[in-house]
Amino acid sequence: MPLSQVVEQFRPERDIFDVVIVDEASQTDLSGLILLAMAKKVIVVGDDKQVSPLAVGEEVDKVEHLQQAYLKDIPNSALFDGRYSLYDIARSSFGGQVMLREHFRCVPEIIQFSNMHFYEGRINPLRESSSSNLKPAVRVERVKGYRNGKTNPVEARRIVELIKACIDNPLYTGKTFGVISMVGDEQALLIENLLHQELSPTELQNRRLLCGNPAQFQGDERDVIFISLVDTSEGAPLPLRDSESWRQRFNVAASRAKDQMWVVYSLDPTADLKPGDLRRLLIEHALNPENALTQIRVEGAKAESPFEREVLKHLSKAGFRVRAQYPVGSYRIDLVVESNGRKVAIGCDGDRYHPPEKWPEDLERQRVLERLGWRFIRVRGSSFYRDPESTMRWLTGEIKKMLGEQVLPRTW
Repeated sequence: MPLSQVVEQFRPERDIFDVVIVDEASQTDLSGLILLAMAKKVIVVGDDKQVSPLAVGEEVDKVEHLQQAYLKDIPNSALFDGRYSLYDIARSSFGGQVMLREHFRCVPEIIQFSNMHFYEGRINPLRESSSSNLKPAVRVERVKGYRNGKTNPVEARRIVELIKACIDNPLYTGKTFGVISMVGDEQALLIENLLHQELSPTELQNRRLLCGNPAQFQGDERDVIFISLVDTSEGAPLPLRDSESWRQRFNVAASRAKDQMWVVYSLDPTADLKPGDLRRLLIEHALNPENALTQIRVEGAKAESPFEREVLKHLSKAGFRVRAQYPVGSYRIDLVVESNGRKVAIGCDGDRYHPPEKWPEDLERQRVLERLGWRFIRVRGSSFYRDPESTMRWLTGEIKKMLGEQVLPRTW
């Protein structure tokens, strides 16, 4: 039951359960703490990479004064405000996280965007592409739109036309639809009003048509999702959109479609959006959703050892462009990560191709290449196979540092 019913029907001092499971805890604010007083054990289910409470209208100074006055002896009391979810509080207070890796909702082409950019390639999609008859699974529609406040009327009209065309197509018989606006609620409301004008109430109900922002879709799903980016540009590149709150919204929006996702936009991704902008990343993924999967297969065939292939696979799924056995003169580098003209070399040590007795030779080669400007990170097979998750977290962090700034190479 929802939290509002819980507080109406149960009293913590009287009604104690053996176990309480809190689902969608990432969207539950401070009021959800009452659930921790109602059970001997609590399982908190959430995702810090999805939309969290926004604390709209909260006066931060007053909240901090209350925290200092009444919660100074409470661990993690700084988290007890409207900006943090019950999941955030539980994760910081108790630990013991278990990541659920198996993904059943989306076909691989759809979930691959979130998998690459938000989960470091750790998600294991279990649906086969062939389980859906809607091809391609990710589609794009670029229009010559304009932004009017927080709406884009051209994108709105095009989405309505696409939905009507899908309804008339036998392939979409029985399919449900949703529309997500990436800028506020106004665009979603505009599209909803247009749909009510052009479709019957019965059709809207049968298709479970929902229009909203990413937060309204969290925990929900539809067979087909249309995403409206809304934004337009007047010529100069738009401000970079890559903050944590935006990452949460894009992650939710791009993982709600089960069978097909449409991205409707009015931008030129290369001229209007900076590298790393989430809007650009989503458009580029939608234009070529198979790119990352194909790259893994092609470069994996070049890798010299199973260890190199494992590292390459993890890095590619994390969103990096990786090349195996990269030639530099008469030398070859195990793996090279490329981004915006910068390159980072990855040395994979510790298998039969790079045993300890060959390390001096490898390091001499590295010194030669470093004089040419190459920067190296070395990762050992023993560390990887003992704890692949931690090793890859360290490696991806070091790569991001090197691609963003000049730092000294380190070895795990």
